[in-house]
Amino acid sequence: MRVLFLTAHLPFPPISGGRRREFELITRLGRDCEVHLCSVTKSWQTDNEHIHELSSYCASVDLFEASYADGHKYLRYSNQMRRHVSEGVTLHISALLKKEKFDVVHVEGYYLMQHIPASIDVPLLLVEHNIECLLCLQRFMLASNREEKAYFWQEYVNTLNWEKIFWKRAALCVTLTNEDKTSMTRLEPALNIKTIPDGTDHNKTIKKIGLVSGDTANHLVNAEYPSVLFVGNFAYEPNVDAALYFSKIIFPLILRDVPDARLYLVGNAPPKEIKALTVNKQIEVTGFVNSLVHYYKAASIVICPLRIGGGIKVKILEALNAGKAIVSTSVGAQGLDLKLHRALAVADEPRDFAKKAVQLLRDPNQRHRQEREALAYSKTLPSWEQVSNQFSNCYNEISIHRKAAG
Repeated sequence: MRVLFLTAHLPFPPISGGRRREFELITRLGRDCEVHLCSVTKSWQTDNEHIHELSSYCASVDLFEASYADGHKYLRYSNQMRRHVSEGVTLHISALLKKEKFDVVHVEGYYLMQHIPASIDVPLLLVEHNIECLLCLQRFMLASNREEKAYFWQEYVNTLNWEKIFWKRAALCVTLTNEDKTSMTRLEPALNIKTIPDGTDHNKTIKKIGLVSGDTANHLVNAEYPSVLFVGNFAYEPNVDAALYFSKIIFPLILRDVPDARLYLVGNAPPKEIKALTVNKQIEVTGFVNSLVHYYKAASIVICPLRIGGGIKVKILEALNAGKAIVSTSVGAQGLDLKLHRALAVADEPRDFAKKAVQLLRDPNQRHRQEREALAYSKTLPSWEQVSNQFSNCYNEISIHRKAAG
């Protein structure tokens, strides 16, 4: 099958959950499908250096620079749509679809649908990593002043409007969790929706691809101290919010009972407000690291204090697969079947979160039990091979349906 695969960044290096997900899919789908990758990027110079990493998996790779659109024409666009405007990619896709025959157009995120012609004779598969309008609503609820509330409410309205428009254009919408599928159905009942979660064999991939050379060297966790690990791409605002929230509100509560604890914030592109947290000598901010393997091995516990988010979290899947004791908010634990599996501790109030983290830090037996639960649960989750097979099946189904209808 010939598949046009549209992403909001080049899926290499896989330094974020979204990039890793797309890399895992493309490297497998490329074995049986003719994948033509088209990426709209906000980091064109960096991404352009790594195009060759995907050429062996794709029939073609085209990269276009996104430009933030701020004119009257884009007044009712959501912020995500404005951040991914690119006249070049819009023209390229339009010309490509007229010139070439594709069986499926696979779009990773509603905000990229603006680049697909309004009327095409190819079925669209739209993947929603999150229900973005609901994330806007979460930000609205957390806003600290009237101006922020007004901004995020308008974002909610604009995002909901465009999501519903683009959902209805897709032959099939794919969510990563059943919770998101339920939310979409409530907002737009007639949609054709399928849930396909992310896979779990990430650690094998980290070792296999080696990421990129010449970047920040690993800062190994000091095993002498109880250590708390948070992994996140800090170019993504919800991870910044989570790190600040935990560092300023929850970590001080932990230090009352575990005064020698250390917090490690590990991930790409930490902004100045995250770097400033190192004024506390018990907090380390690493920036990008070549491998997460050593961090997972050395950390006492892993945390996921997200307050904004949807879908399933790659950082949680990695921690489960590494067999770590985890404390997460309910937002971080979305998509996991915790009714049947006690794979992690969930807490939404700061004191409760701190209490559960302290228990795991101070009680090795409880921590080891939690680690065994996490590892056992990870083995019940689908692999990336199974996930890519599900997408192949979806391609076939919507392609056959289109031919039958035609």
